[in-house]
Amino acid sequence: MRSVITKKRLEHAVTVLNNTMGTTADDAFFLQGAYGGWQLMRKIPGSSAADSVTMCGFIPKRELFNIVCNMSTAIALYKDKQAREGNISSPLAISHP
Repeated sequence: MRSVITKKRLEHAVTVLNNTMGTTADDAFFLQGAYGGWQLMRKIPGSSAADSVTMCGFIPKRELFNIVCNMSTAIALYKDKQAREGNISSPLAISHP
């Protein structure tokens, strides 16, 4: 049985993504909701503007949750590979909500 993706769970997934990316308040990812759906946005540094990251409009929470979790996983895997090759100091651990 599939678990329900709540707004709180989706917000936590975005927090994990921000932590994995090492974003600051000036370039953080955040959620925008409208029309019964959600989209992932990212602040543009040095501006009050934001950009859609997923570029697929407003989608259901479950679909966006899967996208955000996959982004976090891909970034963590890349950082782990870079750490093993000696290109960065340490890998990031990731745990999905």
